Amino acid sequence: MAVTGSILVFYSELDRVLNPDLYAVEQQQESLPSKAWINTVESTYPDMFISFLDLPKTSEDPVRLILNPRPGESVDCALSLYIDPYTAKILGQRCLGKLQFDRRYLMIIIYELHIDLLLGKPMLIFLGLISLLWVIDHFVSLFISFNRLSKWAQSFRIRFSATGHKRTFDLHRAGGLWFFPVTLMLALSGVYFNWYEPANRFINFFSPMTPRYIFTLPKLQQPTVDTPVTMAEALSYASETTGVEVDMVKFIPHKGVYEMRAYDVRDIDPYGRRMLVLDASTSEMLSDRHITEGGAGNQVAAWQYPLHSGKAFGWPGRIIIFLSGLLVSLLVVTGVKIWWRKAQAQKTKKKEALDSSSTDLSQASFDNAGS
Repeated sequence: MAVTGSILVFYSELDRVLNPDLYAVEQQQESLPSKAWINTVESTYPDMFISFLDLPKTSEDPVRLILNPRPGESVDCALSLYIDPYTAKILGQRCLGKLQFDRRYLMIIIYELHIDLLLGKPMLIFLGLISLLWVIDHFVSLFISFNRLSKWAQSFRIRFSATGHKRTFDLHRAGGLWFFPVTLMLALSGVYFNWYEPANRFINFFSPMTPRYIFTLPKLQQPTVDTPVTMAEALSYASETTGVEVDMVKFIPHKGVYEMRAYDVRDIDPYGRRMLVLDASTSEMLSDRHITEGGAGNQVAAWQYPLHSGKAFGWPGRIIIFLSGLLVSLLVVTGVKIWWRKAQAQKTKKKEALDSSSTDLSQASFDNAGS
């Protein structure tokens, strides 16, 4: 988990290197309107509908769309599609749910490994337990590290001149203390992501949370993917109504709405966190709320991903998360080595005690025989 976490810090950068064709946009003065991209996709894939659209964050980024099969259509898989925003040219695609060990899918596989080791929901539950134990372990290790307060400074030192067990022990103890706040945060956010609903209920117990609007909407009796308001129109309505710059939009057929993320001064990472919900039948704006609104509980939940990814603090934050992943890997290795050394020492001690006991019994038997 630590190794894949460190790699994912540079997900976009690495994916761009591995798949340059997906990012080969022809930069021009202005990009085409969203309607041009959408028309190109819908005419090329008539048996599918657009369920998600991620707008370019920089002038070098493509448009990314997710296409799902239309009801009744037989399609191999949903698609992740990349479009040049300046020419509406389709740059390439990926099949969602496909796990193939090549450059096209490598970063997706690493991401899935980090989420649940490719083992699904049971592993999520297990990893949530591991994260909770990791939280507890932080405080146990803190107590062990400072069992003698008069020598607290020594706990932060590494004797690089030492060899063997002494250096291993120092790396394990000092390394854990240096990054203690960061790894504790990763453990806590690990609990949150793996046990999402129980974690939100726990937060809500202390500070009532305002749920995302789409979670409060009832399901439609007859969902449809052909709505009076198109995705391009929804984007236009959102801009005209609120004057915001939309980051991404998701169509939710079973609720008949578009949920859009828009940029806001209150955002705490590079993604738009102002949530707009627009009726796909009437174009009515049903909700407009930033995810940090609604109380302290909403603030706590909103900070989990920005902190876990390091994106809350830009490049410095990402570098810290990258280093923390390497550090946790080091803690795992040194921790196993320390445990193995203690296990071997206990084994030797038991063997010596057993040998001593056998010698005593033999001596007693000899004495009795002599008597």
